[in-house]
Amino acid sequence: MIYIVADDLTGANDTGVQFAKKGYKTTVLILEDDITYQEDCEVLVIDTETRNLEEQAARYRLNKILRGVDISKEDTIYKKIDSTLRGNVGAEIEEILKIFGKQICIISPSFPSHQRVTIGGYLLVQRKPLELTGYIESLSGKPEKDSFIPSLLAKQTNLAIGRIDLAEVCQGQQAILEKLNELVKEKKRIIVVDSDKEEHLQNIVLSGLKCSESVLFSGSAGLASYLAKDDGHKKKKCFNVDLKDNQGPILLVAGSRNPITVDQINFIKNNLEFTELKIDIKQIFEDKIRILDDYTDKCMKILKSNKDLVIYTDAIKNEKESINQELMQRYALSFKELENKIKEFFGILTANIVKEIEVRNLILTGGDVAISVCKELGISKLNILDELLPGIPLARARVKNRDLNIVTKAGGFGKKDTLYQLINKFRNH
Repeated sequence: MIYIVADDLTGANDTGVQFAKKGYKTTVLILEDDITYQEDCEVLVIDTETRNLEEQAARYRLNKILRGVDISKEDTIYKKIDSTLRGNVGAEIEEILKIFGKQICIISPSFPSHQRVTIGGYLLVQRKPLELTGYIESLSGKPEKDSFIPSLLAKQTNLAIGRIDLAEVCQGQQAILEKLNELVKEKKRIIVVDSDKEEHLQNIVLSGLKCSESVLFSGSAGLASYLAKDDGHKKKKCFNVDLKDNQGPILLVAGSRNPITVDQINFIKNNLEFTELKIDIKQIFEDKIRILDDYTDKCMKILKSNKDLVIYTDAIKNEKESINQELMQRYALSFKELENKIKEFFGILTANIVKEIEVRNLILTGGDVAISVCKELGISKLNILDELLPGIPLARARVKNRDLNIVTKAGGFGKKDTLYQLINKFRNH
């Protein structure tokens, strides 16, 4: 059995699909407080929703959720982390080591196919140190001005941290294994490993499996993909994929405020026949019930006419015109409270639509919105079916006795034409 612990829903899905596409029967559990049973699957992904919690709250929630998971020595544990290191990375690794009794954690957040690499212990995104990119400031609200992974980890854990440099990784599996065993003797508990190629990630996994101590692997979907063996016979065990019912309109809900998402939406508006509904976030706070009813009616009319629809808010305009700051001041809200209010509105609006009409195809971009929609629809389990684009999965859930196809994508993920390609791929699946 392979267990994956992820701190948000889009991360849970994009890691789970690395296994599903190779034939592993993969299930994602969400909104569960206590995992006390085994799912009928080969890979169980547990979404803890701890990324945006304070450190102590994240530690508590991890223990509460994972205390009922009974693993054996043969089971593999993987801690999925964000490829730009958002969340309580060090604290969660420490807690999972304790909960499952693992001796060391091998961590490499690299995702070379998406321009995330680790060199000299530093995380580089699109060839720039993390602190020089827009990811920390624009996504977390609390810039950490640091790209050195051991330093970021040390802010949340007192466990001894070691490193394996790229020069050693380039020498292959045996060199990595020898260095791992050396660091174990030095009592290092978390080992950051450089990697800037797919081959490096593969060798890190293979070396870790041969390590003298029990290992917790940690990284993005990139490292996880090499724990999934490409074994043809497993195809027989995968969920049956039948998308004959995926006709009808696509509802795209984009709640991320990342500028990349805005570019992607503009691209589909210019290249596809998509109707747009732009949410004015000021109205959410002025007369929520009336505005919610109004938006719901508008959406239902569009979808009933078999037109594809994108629901979003203009994040760039909100930032440029200081709308977020104005709302925070007027209603005495913190930034996190403001985000939660907006996320909740998107979730309720989407759930209202899905419950009322036969929408079967849902694309959610932004982890906060994805989890809010699932919460409002009462979805606690997703079956991962396939990978539509690299790192972007297609999942299925049961809602009101019908199948709902759900595609999730992290807000800062992809290029400007990613949503365009995703929609076309989904249509032709």
